[in-house]
Amino acid sequence: MNFLGASGMIGYFFREILLNLPALWRTRREYRKALQMNPHTEPWIACVSDNLDEVNGIAIASRIQLREMRKLGHTAFLFGVAFHTRQPRREDPDHCVILAPGSYSADQAGYSHSELAVVKLDAFLAFLRENPVDLIEFETPGPVTSLCLFAARFIGIRTLSHYRTDILTYSELLMKYRFTIWFVQTWTKMTTRLAGPVIIPSEAYREKVEAMGISRDRIYKLPRGVDLTAFHPDNREPSYWRQFSIPDDGLILLYVGRVSAEKNLGLLADAFLDALQRRSDLRLVIVGDGPYREALQERLTPCGRAHFTGVLNGNDLSRAFASADLFVFPSLTDTFGNSVVEALASGLPCLVSDEGGPREIIVPGVCGEMFHHREPLSLRDGILSLAGDPERLARLRASARSRAEEFNYENSARAFWNLYVSLWKT
Repeated sequence: MNFLGASGMIGYFFREILLNLPALWRTRREYRKALQMNPHTEPWIACVSDNLDEVNGIAIASRIQLREMRKLGHTAFLFGVAFHTRQPRREDPDHCVILAPGSYSADQAGYSHSELAVVKLDAFLAFLRENPVDLIEFETPGPVTSLCLFAARFIGIRTLSHYRTDILTYSELLMKYRFTIWFVQTWTKMTTRLAGPVIIPSEAYREKVEAMGISRDRIYKLPRGVDLTAFHPDNREPSYWRQFSIPDDGLILLYVGRVSAEKNLGLLADAFLDALQRRSDLRLVIVGDGPYREALQERLTPCGRAHFTGVLNGNDLSRAFASADLFVFPSLTDTFGNSVVEALASGLPCLVSDEGGPREIIVPGVCGEMFHHREPLSLRDGILSLAGDPERLARLRASARSRAEEFNYENSARAFWNLYVSLWKT
């Protein structure tokens, strides 16, 4: 997003507030009247997020979490904005996923095929009049959630936020201009404080959230879940990689995720090329896409043993996880690491950094290992150590699935629901 895009975003943000001031007052009255006439016996919940209208970790996880909430018999909704190239719509059999029309959109910095949009506020207000929810969880600090947060607080709805993405770090890595970085970080801190209590997916981010001005007793670490049915060791196919012209002649190292600078893929490239000098049978497969892909391909392709598949979904992704030999995830900025759990669920041992959320998933010596992010050769040494010990890899593979089963969606949904109820009652 350039300066003009950011200026347009801010302008339309405040335009929506000014145009809808009468509707805000009306919704405030109708909301309170609706709850007085028909008080709920348990809370109605809504989750609001930017970028729901694309394939990303938050969008997928939010939909599955919603499905689990409704499966448990609770009233829950997802609200976001439709991309400008797509029609506003409602999804799921119960129409509980609402993708409302937007009034303005711009490309999102550092993310291809993604956009930030300003939602039409009257659509959100109409949603609240139709579904007077008691508590709203805000997933991201973007323009959709910020505008809806302002409206929710004005109307008097309880709110909380979820620090799912390390925006403070990502802005430093992905944005060029100091003013833009300052603006995004300041906006993130302000919206996080305004929303109230904060959910974190790992202890690694408790201090960062606390530094934004959130008291420690209002920060809640809750378990995350992944789809344990879709990812399973039974999906392993020894010949799977042939469709990508990858010979079956050595150990397959796998990375799955965004191909972007914030994922620390430069370190992975260094470690792999260095390890290849000592173990010529290694192959590295990168699954995903992003702004760093072209540079990474230029760097790795000459070695002849690095391969890029692009984005894989569904059964193709499940088979890719299960058919590799070692999952290597060098990121230092992930708040959790869904792909790490998906790898474990597929019976794939993992090598992750000792910085960030993934370190809290891996039990060293049981389902994977960690490298020391401050030691330049630690990732290379970790790859070589595991590659040179087939019996150890087999032991890690055998216990990976059982570790992943601790991260199931039902347990996650119940933990979130218990928090919602406790906040609703206060």
